[in-house]
Amino acid sequence: MREQNTLRADNTILVVGAGVGGIKTAMDLAEAGRDVVLIDKGPSIGGLMTQLDRTFPTNNCDLCTLSPHLAESERQLHIELMTLTQLVQIEGEAGRFDVTLKTLPRYIDPSRCTACGDCLKRFPGCVRFSPGLDHRAPTCMRYPQATPDAFSIDMEKCVDKNALVDVCQAGAIIPDDTEKTRSLRVSAIVLAPGAELFDADLLENFGHGVYPDVVTGLEFERILSASGPTRGDFARPSDGKPPKKIAWIQCVGSRNINQVDAPYCSSVCCMYALKEAIVTKERFRDDIEAVVFYMDMRTSGKDYERYYQRARNEYGVRFVQCRPHSVDSEPGASNLSIRYFTDDSAMPQKEDFDMVVLSTGFRIPPDLIELAGTLGIELNEHQFARTTSFDPVATSRKGVYVCGLFESPKDIPETMVQASAAACMAASNIDVRGKTSETTDGFPPERDVSGEIPRIGVFICDCGYNIGGVVNVDDLVTYAGTLPHVVVSKMAGHGCSRESLEEIQRTIEAENLNRVVIGGCSPRTHETKFQDTLRKAGLNKYLLEIANIRDQDTWVHMDRPVEAFAKARDLIRMAVAGVAFRHPLADHTLPMNRDVLVVGGGVAGMNAAVCLADQGIKVYLVEKSRNLGGVSNLIFKTLEGENVQSYMKDLVERT
Repeated sequence: MREQNTLRADNTILVVGAGVGGIKTAMDLAEAGRDVVLIDKGPSIGGLMTQLDRTFPTNNCDLCTLSPHLAESERQLHIELMTLTQLVQIEGEAGRFDVTLKTLPRYIDPSRCTACGDCLKRFPGCVRFSPGLDHRAPTCMRYPQATPDAFSIDMEKCVDKNALVDVCQAGAIIPDDTEKTRSLRVSAIVLAPGAELFDADLLENFGHGVYPDVVTGLEFERILSASGPTRGDFARPSDGKPPKKIAWIQCVGSRNINQVDAPYCSSVCCMYALKEAIVTKERFRDDIEAVVFYMDMRTSGKDYERYYQRARNEYGVRFVQCRPHSVDSEPGASNLSIRYFTDDSAMPQKEDFDMVVLSTGFRIPPDLIELAGTLGIELNEHQFARTTSFDPVATSRKGVYVCGLFESPKDIPETMVQASAAACMAASNIDVRGKTSETTDGFPPERDVSGEIPRIGVFICDCGYNIGGVVNVDDLVTYAGTLPHVVVSKMAGHGCSRESLEEIQRTIEAENLNRVVIGGCSPRTHETKFQDTLRKAGLNKYLLEIANIRDQDTWVHMDRPVEAFAKARDLIRMAVAGVAFRHPLADHTLPMNRDVLVVGGGVAGMNAAVCLADQGIKVYLVEKSRNLGGVSNLIFKTLEGENVQSYMKDLVERT
């Protein structure tokens, strides 16, 4: 991360919120050479996505998808990360905003904290923290790949402060740490603070907070997750027994006008319920029954309808179209009863389940409403940031942009697209004549391994249930140790976690390794992270081979563990054989032609061309028809009544 005194005021953009949307915005801006101050009110970054188990419709591991972005955001030299920080004041206008930031005390010096966990071990009753089920404790790290790599302390809850200070051998605990205020000039602001989930306790008829086996969708994600409170062991909260029959109730707190419900759809509940049901059935097949109670399934994204059909036809998830009336339990009974009506019968029906999952939607919390007031931006009737159909990431205040849930309820793919759009719009407020600062990567010089006999280290991840639940990782580690040129073979746990990466680096240095094989998941998401580990140990980053035993083996053969183990051995053997022939390579950076060709002169093409041109980039816009505008030439008004043709006329003139 950049030091504070190297940020250029005329090249700096403030991003508020370091969830997946804020991180994506910051990364896009940094890649374009813009300086970014990325702030988040929490002790670590990643937002809601760090608490999930999988993403739809690929069922990819959320942390596996997000952690490379977390590491990249910390490594990216144009980004300054400030956690426990909030925006409290703003003055000025687009291009010259003067903002005031308030940072709460962490009570730990991140530069000295080694995240060893000694404070956790000393105070086991109040220290451990698992998002979604347990309360925040005095010392917490939210997830295995927490960024920054430092704990935080709630000193008000700590009884013996001296003992807490003494337990830290690194001397990182600062008991008299204080709140800090900082003033900063920025050219633009991007809001990505997210939202909060509806509080299911407010609906008494569903029994959340009364019956321990009635959980929200997020709580169910934590139960499934390898980084959750049960480390992925699937058990009911009430008695620790595995459930045999689970129900999902949709639209809890949404699409209704009664009590505390909201009238709008939160867009993601149908899909995350499908995901949870599919993942549950993948793991337990016919040993568990999954039932979804729904009003109507809204599957409007790419391949989402296919995902729904897979749940129904391939995994045998049962769907009941109704809105359940209540969830209750007879005194002394271990099961839960759902009472409901269907269109097929006028009589009330009752069905028993071991667990009930409530699919809750999104709400804007009071602190974000207060933030909107501080910024002077308008909110709509549901308290989301007011935007227009023609400028969906622009707020009512020029130079202040928005993406993700604070703009409206949406899923992760749409958040990512909107984050890039907000980054592009924010960059247009920067003087295109300004030059960016030169940066260095900060890695040590590479060790010359030419002429050395291969000394290969093999590190195999168990990745919770994803790999270790299908193949015997210990036996795989033993087998890898018998292969030619392998001098070290170890289990790496969650190989992408900070602890595992540090252990890999230490082993490379201690054993004088000159080549590394990682047996884990996809190079697509983790190659850069492991390459950086090699570079920190003084090795060329291309002396690495990744055997994708998760995506290419244990995921696709989870019902055939014997064959999966045999294939895992083959993948490791091929990776070891391949890396033995690898040699150091050098990256060569060539001059870049920054001119852009945009194909298609409709609304999307013209907006892309105009936004890029506003940043001083030469754009070639091509359209096969005689006129610009595309399908929009046939549309006259949006659903909100906005004049499409007037907008198109202005857009064509700007183009």
